[in-house]
Amino acid sequence: MALFLALMISFGKTAPENPMDRNRADASRMYLLSSTLDMDMDQLANIGNANINAGDSANQAEQEEQQQEEEKQEQNQDTPQQEQQQNQDTQNPDQNISDPNIQNAVAADIPGSLMNLIQKNQSGGSGNGSSDQPGDDQGNGSGDGTTGGNSGIPSDGGQQTTLNPSQSAALFTTSLKDGDEVTDPEYPFTVDLTEKGKQLTLVSMTVNLNGSGRICRSRDSLTLKEGANSVYVTVRFRDSKYNQIDASTKIYTIYYYPENEVELVVRNARTGEYINDQDALTVMQDSFWIEVRARKASGGVINDVAARVRLNNKIQKADSDGIYRMGLTLGNNQLKVTAGEGGNTQKTLSCTVNYKIDNFMISFESSIRTEKISNNPGIGDKVFKGITKLKYASTSGDFSFRVRNSTVTGVEKIDKIQMTNRYGTLDITDLAGADGYIQITLDASRSTDIKVYCTDSDGEPQWYTWSVTYERVLDPAENQRKAPVIRADVTNETVNKNPFIIPIKVFDYNGNELKANQNFTLYLNGAYQDYHSRETDGTYEYNLVLTEGPNTVVIKAVDNEGYTAEKTLTVTYNPVAEEARVRVIVSGEVLGLGTMIDETITAKSDQTVAQIVEDRLAAHGYSTIHDGVADADSYFLRHVMKTGITDGWSISAEERSLLEMLGYDIAEGPKNPNSLGERDFTAGSGWMVTLNHYYIAQTMGTRPIRDGDEIHLIYTLSVGKDIGVDTSSSIYD
Repeated sequence: MALFLALMISFGKTAPENPMDRNRADASRMYLLSSTLDMDMDQLANIGNANINAGDSANQAEQEEQQQEEEKQEQNQDTPQQEQQQNQDTQNPDQNISDPNIQNAVAADIPGSLMNLIQKNQSGGSGNGSSDQPGDDQGNGSGDGTTGGNSGIPSDGGQQTTLNPSQSAALFTTSLKDGDEVTDPEYPFTVDLTEKGKQLTLVSMTVNLNGSGRICRSRDSLTLKEGANSVYVTVRFRDSKYNQIDASTKIYTIYYYPENEVELVVRNARTGEYINDQDALTVMQDSFWIEVRARKASGGVINDVAARVRLNNKIQKADSDGIYRMGLTLGNNQLKVTAGEGGNTQKTLSCTVNYKIDNFMISFESSIRTEKISNNPGIGDKVFKGITKLKYASTSGDFSFRVRNSTVTGVEKIDKIQMTNRYGTLDITDLAGADGYIQITLDASRSTDIKVYCTDSDGEPQWYTWSVTYERVLDPAENQRKAPVIRADVTNETVNKNPFIIPIKVFDYNGNELKANQNFTLYLNGAYQDYHSRETDGTYEYNLVLTEGPNTVVIKAVDNEGYTAEKTLTVTYNPVAEEARVRVIVSGEVLGLGTMIDETITAKSDQTVAQIVEDRLAAHGYSTIHDGVADADSYFLRHVMKTGITDGWSISAEERSLLEMLGYDIAEGPKNPNSLGERDFTAGSGWMVTLNHYYIAQTMGTRPIRDGDEIHLIYTLSVGKDIGVDTSSSIYD
């Protein structure tokens, strides 16, 4: 029968499939065979198409594939456009950044650091409005990917990141010009990827014209409507880990003026919103400010034409800055703007402006901020349907606040107060004490969102959100007691294998597993490193490409309560292999076969665990059946054979009792007396390998040996439960 080495994944699933089925087995890992276990598989996140039309397109995926091929051809033929839009203030609908790492880097050197940031594995985030402006409702984005799989895609691929316009400029540029005036409705434009953008996979390009989107090419054109047109471009990329990056430009305004026709554009000078003919507007201020733009094209030349503004049939005059500041009367006010000299070329815009007094407000009171929310700017600091971002620095995450509302007509009320954190969303309305204060505990791992739903004086629903980020003020003594524990199976040492694998596991003072890139990061010689794989016990394995000589490895951790830890190691790489003394043990105690090999050898330190195992088995007369080669991640050990290897086998009563309790059927005899391996005796039988008393998860073919290593190859009948391997911690007792 055969000997195999396998990576065990978590036990306890109901009738899962056999992980050693070769059609599903991952050649880059070792799996412990068991028909009661299911091999972990990569599940690619569902990458959505970039179609932003109001209706769905049935052949969207086909369009994107065709577009990618066309883009490759065009990029080979065309010279990249050099014109870039610099630091525009106008925001587009995709301005918010879902990755907190990118948010923190906005003020830094974006172009230089963007590629590293967007290739970091993300664990989802919240889309937030500005702390100084009203924003849209909260939207949470999350993603997950399971470890393992034949594709080699990292475990957390499939995440989504949205860049703001200034960050998007690091990936692509466009020829669109804000405020451009043209006399031809066909407006050509270009989209060119930067060098950084070319390092990613192009998924799609879309252009949005006046709220309607479509797939576009790098050389394309738009058909403009008369007057002002709003345009922006979104480019969707995918990185090597199948993470999705959406990059968008700012919103550009482009004006089209037909020949010999007057075009009239009226805009709210306070909000920037365009005003259309026959609009019915409602405002809470006693004055209304507008900007008027009237232009006419004649002979290809565009010139200003006179405009007249009337409010309630009274002529209005613009101030020196061109803005019409008009006082309103309570109730409906009639606004009329006329441009041109009469006849067919004259344009008129008429609308109603309803001035109402709204005294409804809610107040948010806490130790870090007190503010009023109202749609009446005269009494509110902010308007409804927005977000305020707050920071709370304290030695404790305990936080108290209260929300109160004004009463005008008697229908006003607070309907609900919700708290959202990493655990989910909870209705905390009933937690208010006699004084109205609500006490909650903030989480340092992510912001805590407090969303208030209320009914205003007109019986209309309103809402507002306060997003509170907690920063723990650390007491050194307390942090020392509660600091995260960083376990790295490496010391300050010299190695001869490159890349060098470092397994890292980090947990908080309560023993909870902490996540890479969310709770801890690893740096090699000052550069951020992403992990290669994550195992079921919470161990992350990093494949570090070392430089010759000393290399500094720094691991920084912050747990969900804000406690911190840092570990620094020096790993010296010497490409000249040195000698290492290694102990090799092969045992089959669970079958009464005792210890088959137990010896200490001297070998070159550039060899892998698999090479040593193969060498020592051969030296003792054993042969193996395996996939791949012993010094690569393709290596996968299946069977070890030797005449009479199972002679004298026996299963103790204690072992039988354990197997029966775990639900295993026991075969009364080996399938082949000359083989011992997967699925012999029980469905959970096979070989496990430990290195220095830790169950190693990554394939033996990439794990280099070091001086003093102990390699133990152990036969099990119950996926490690009968031999003392704790797969949740990887510890072999």
